[in-house]
Amino acid sequence: MAHRILYYMVDGSTAKAQQILKEWGVDDQIELIGCAHEPLVDPSPAQMVGCEGFIGEFGPVSAKTADTMADAGIRIVSSMSIGINHVDVSALAQRGIITTNCPGYCSLDVAQHAAGLMLDLMRSITFSNREVLAGAWEPTGGYTAHRTQGQTIGLVFFGNIARAMASIVQALGMNVVVWAPTKTRKDLAQAGCTKAETLDELLAVSDVVSLHCPLIPQTEKLIGTHELEVMKPSAFLINTARGPVIDEEALLAALDENISSNGTRGIRAAALDVLADETAPNRALIEHPRCIVTPHTAYCTEEANDTLRRMTLKAQVDYLVRGIMPEHVVAA
Repeated sequence: MAHRILYYMVDGSTAKAQQILKEWGVDDQIELIGCAHEPLVDPSPAQMVGCEGFIGEFGPVSAKTADTMADAGIRIVSSMSIGINHVDVSALAQRGIITTNCPGYCSLDVAQHAAGLMLDLMRSITFSNREVLAGAWEPTGGYTAHRTQGQTIGLVFFGNIARAMASIVQALGMNVVVWAPTKTRKDLAQAGCTKAETLDELLAVSDVVSLHCPLIPQTEKLIGTHELEVMKPSAFLINTARGPVIDEEALLAALDENISSNGTRGIRAAALDVLADETAPNRALIEHPRCIVTPHTAYCTEEANDTLRRMTLKAQVDYLVRGIMPEHVVAA
């Protein structure tokens, strides 16, 4: 009998996943139950009936849902993500269910998006376009642009995405400073980067600050009023990590202050691919004249999506069909 997997996708489609299973020669051993859903909505008990595995695109797993999964017979949850803050891994583990994620599947894609946002801010591309759309035509309007050469970018943490980002900006002639408590000065020097001993040290010297940290209790609202005050008033802030890493009200205040002080306080501009609450996005940030917001799309390329499908499917096949432990099991 085939192993049933609840394939919990926004669009509910299983076509590409079925092609991969056929390519691997296990399509007769896995039955994918496609289920369309709204983002960030837990699966229902009825959807899980008879399933041994769960693959979730934007599907959270709460402690209550973990109970339901265990009752349904689910043994493995594979999240189509790197970050796992939306899945209660401990609750699942207590019920004998393992959790896997997909580290590194979109490192280059997110790094390229972050670099694109950086160049957009530094050259005021989106902001200039907004003015043209409003009827203006002023090549020297807005804040002063600078070349990337000789500018300093500060990377907060240094995982796969930040490493890829470092290579891109170094090719643009930028100096790279990193605050990553678990990395040594030697580790970072080998990547051509300078170690900042504290977050404040990084913020004070950076012309651009790019966030690449996971969302854990220690990083929630990591960038708040104090941190924004430490940054240069000419600095740019980029977030492609997780929305709650930034105190959004503090960021709004810093952007407003930069405008009202004619660039002497606050920070110059921000570009965000993530927001604290993406079910009810912060309209004040979206509509702010010094903020660019993209809809959590940094990871989204066809190549990354294919890798994501393959990593989650492989975890399920390894565990359910081959009886071996998957490669990327998340510790409870």
